[in-house]
Amino acid sequence: YMGWSKFYEFAYGDFKAGASVIDSIVEQMENSPTVPWRTLYGLLENAIYGGRIDNDSDIRVLRAYIEKFFNDETLAGRGKLGGFITVPQTKSYKEYLVLVNKMRDQDTPAVFGLPLNIDRAVQRYNTKLVVESLKTLMSVNVEDVKFDKEKWAGLLGPVIRLWKTLQTQIGEQGGLPQIRKQQLDSEDPIEAFIYAEALNAFINLEKIQAAVEGLNGVLFGTGLLTSEIQSDAMSLLTGNIPSRWSAIWDGPLNPSGWLKGFARRTLGLKRWIEKVKTNTLMTEELALSELFNPDVFLNALRQKTSRKLKVPIDGMKIAVGFESGKLQSPFVVKVRGLLLQGCGFESGRLVDPPQDLQEFIQLPICYMAWISSSDPDPYPATSLCLTPIYYDSMREKLLIKVQMPNSGSVSDRVISGVAVLLAESE
Repeated sequence: YMGWSKFYEFAYGDFKAGASVIDSIVEQMENSPTVPWRTLYGLLENAIYGGRIDNDSDIRVLRAYIEKFFNDETLAGRGKLGGFITVPQTKSYKEYLVLVNKMRDQDTPAVFGLPLNIDRAVQRYNTKLVVESLKTLMSVNVEDVKFDKEKWAGLLGPVIRLWKTLQTQIGEQGGLPQIRKQQLDSEDPIEAFIYAEALNAFINLEKIQAAVEGLNGVLFGTGLLTSEIQSDAMSLLTGNIPSRWSAIWDGPLNPSGWLKGFARRTLGLKRWIEKVKTNTLMTEELALSELFNPDVFLNALRQKTSRKLKVPIDGMKIAVGFESGKLQSPFVVKVRGLLLQGCGFESGRLVDPPQDLQEFIQLPICYMAWISSSDPDPYPATSLCLTPIYYDSMREKLLIKVQMPNSGSVSDRVISGVAVLLAESE
């Protein structure tokens, strides 16, 4: 369900309620040739289907579907439902029956305005569910597990060895940089954020290291099994993240993915600090996926720009582009590693998906900046598409929405669930 950010249990009851609303509107139209589309849109969007939706982006998808299917062009036979169905211009039941019988037994993605590669996304999502189910089946039941040093060592050994490898990678190239108080108190909001983000990561690194060392000491040495170590072990044995770790960072739900994600961001922050010290942060390419809190970074950039332009912080808007020098702002960041899902991309614009579209498209360097709300967008308003940027391919956490340059129907982009991702799921 690429078009939606999550699964919604639309049921036959919703369809029946919608059909009943349409019947009532048709009855009231006997003396009027004009269809009250706005009334129908409002009832379908806010009362019948929209009542199940709890996401603004999904409301946009629903609205786009409603406006695509219910309009004068389609009703008059000048538009096609699903790209191939023309509404008969008659009241003949038989003609409609013939039309229904001509429809395919199995719907294709194109019928719903989705790209042909949607099957890849569905397969990836289903594969992830199967893997998680297998891990759940393989995990140990807490009630059945009592401390067994040999058994615990066999089950938890891979996690401990993984962490040791990751820690070695983090410690390479001179270890962790020292962060001083004056750096945390920097008047530059971006520098202050990066130092604070890195310091927090380094402190939490020590906490994780102490937890793993304690577990390692119990299983492979002479350490004592404390209540904290036992709690961590029980969580890991059942394939969950220890509560002490979850409090540090709300990351992936599997231990190996969580540790890899934490290590990758900590290692990335070492590089960010080096860029700050060499005053190259605003000139070099940045990967927002290397941050624990990319939303705070964007807010820091917003604050810095607000001060420079002497514009209220709530009087700013985000702007993006794919051409150097396109954005007129004192502070422009070059973001790399972004992924596009749901459509094609050519010449710096969103385009209709080709036949052989990959599930994820690696975007070129994206220039991001904050500009005054009163300033014009870098591209004509008629060629922009409001596009969400999510933390990963699961689309559970929204970072920000940006106006992307677009060639083609904005409604088609909304329906196909076009989105930008900082990274794939870990």
